[in-house]
Amino acid sequence: MINTKRPPRDTLPWGIVFLTIYVIWAILVSTGSELIHQFDKTIISVVCNNNPANVAFAKTFTNLGNTSTIVVETVILVVILLLFKQFAYAWFTAGVMIAANGYNWIIKHAIERQRPTVHHLVYADGYSFPSGHSVGSAALFGILIFLTILLVKNKFWKTLLIIIWALFPILIGYTRIFVHVHYPSDVFGGWIEGITFVLLGYSFLYHFYIEPEMANHNFKRKTRS
Repeated sequence: MINTKRPPRDTLPWGIVFLTIYVIWAILVSTGSELIHQFDKTIISVVCNNNPANVAFAKTFTNLGNTSTIVVETVILVVILLLFKQFAYAWFTAGVMIAANGYNWIIKHAIERQRPTVHHLVYADGYSFPSGHSVGSAALFGILIFLTILLVKNKFWKTLLIIIWALFPILIGYTRIFVHVHYPSDVFGGWIEGITFVLLGYSFLYHFYIEPEMANHNFKRKTRS
């Protein structure tokens, strides 16, 4: 059931915009563009430092974006949605997460970008672009933002939750740069990729579930009046 009178409209146009940005960014990364080098250098100089408190926070918080953690969080979310009989939202969640992370694995092995050569503060293996932590967190918390808009009625809680969900991928991406296992361009690419899949996934949800549900609701209301 949709608990809002005005759900977000079709996000396909925005999905195409973000997909275009992502494709351009991936090309720049894969070709070793000077723009990417300067971007990485600038962001690293702002983000990274040796403050013990910052190091401790980054090494701990970054674990929230681990693949295993994201998988567990996704499974829990899908199970909760199924228990509350929100089947369309459960499929939306599972579909976006599978597609985003599966595609990320393909792109990592297609581009084969090596990780930063400086000392890593946490263990990390595999290729560098895009950041899997950033893709997974952007996709999962992007889904949570849409679910919050669709299912939460109270304006205060809706706003608060959206802010919290938006902060998680930002902080996780920040930690991946801080602990030296990803370039900033990896993180940005991961965010864009995750957001793209959420927008495209919501477009499917909108056309195949939300729009028909709204039309059915309006039809029943008219027949009763």
